Amino acid sequence: MLHFMWNDYQLCENSYSIYEFANAEIPKWAEYHLSKITTFHQSIWEAGRVTDNPEDILLGHCTYFPQNEKHIATKGRFVRNWVKDNALTSEHFSHPNTYILMPWVPEFPIEWTVNMQTLDYQLSHARLIFSMCGEIWFDKTLEKRDDSIQSKVKDKLIRVNMGVAAQNLTVSKQSFNEIGERSILHISNLQTYKGFETTCRSLMGLNTSLYVGGNIPRAQEGLMEINLGVDNFIFNYIGSVENHDWVTNAWIVDTCDFYIHTATMDAQATTVLENCARGLIPLITPESGFLSPHAIYLTHDPDENRKIIDWALNLPEQDLLNRSYLLREQIVKEHNWESIFTKIWDVISQDLEQRKFDNAD
Repeated sequence: MLHFMWNDYQLCENSYSIYEFANAEIPKWAEYHLSKITTFHQSIWEAGRVTDNPEDILLGHCTYFPQNEKHIATKGRFVRNWVKDNALTSEHFSHPNTYILMPWVPEFPIEWTVNMQTLDYQLSHARLIFSMCGEIWFDKTLEKRDDSIQSKVKDKLIRVNMGVAAQNLTVSKQSFNEIGERSILHISNLQTYKGFETTCRSLMGLNTSLYVGGNIPRAQEGLMEINLGVDNFIFNYIGSVENHDWVTNAWIVDTCDFYIHTATMDAQATTVLENCARGLIPLITPESGFLSPHAIYLTHDPDENRKIIDWALNLPEQDLLNRSYLLREQIVKEHNWESIFTKIWDVISQDLEQRKFDNAD
């Protein structure tokens, strides 16, 4: 049996026909594809021990459990550790068939690590780590020669892409707005590594509008202003984006022509992939984690970016349509969940077989 250790995903009768938030898409499609291959158990990080069978397999994300100061002061730190809890005996550090699946960058942002107290332990005692990331981060991790946990476990890494159920993002670009009327979209939690200030500075003075989706606490939908020191930048805040809502998808496809992401260290931004599936043209830094000959690449220099974006805003519609078609084709081919989970299963199977062969000698 394969135990999938993720967040508390609730499978419903219509789940496979709608597009959900990325952290729900992963366990959903893991169950859909892996249950065709092996007996599958949808579990959670907080479950503790789920097996004492040495033949079972555990695959999951490192425990992510937000704890604020009040929680720690009253209850103490969260103590569940699914990697440790499933060790077959007290003399072992983990179950022998323990595998990690998680987004990966060479330096984990503080926004991740503050909520992952058992990160080092779980990475250290996993058999292999399926790192969901762009090639840039896989290669940079292999280059590390320091005392970081990434450097210590780099020999365990197997790179896989982030996936997108493009079949459930059914509305895609069929035409682009006229030159002078083209708009740009950005969706994220605006955490530091997303590079949102660079995005705003890169768009200063250009003939375009920026729409921003995501969960900004206490913010009201409508025009918002961000202070950039000497200058202020105004954008349109559209609130949380419901990927499963047809009206929302149609509005994005009709209104927006480009998707911008100037991240400094994003594993492989799901929102970039989702909006490529919608047919928007990505204006992105290489550090956003997506590699494509059809994307338009930015830098971390706002002055240089303005030149690139101004050029992109004035491209002929046929050029944009060609890019749009090829981008969606790439997403369907390289970022589909079936190929991702098939690769993961094949690697796990090979690892299990190799160990049986080694133990037989």
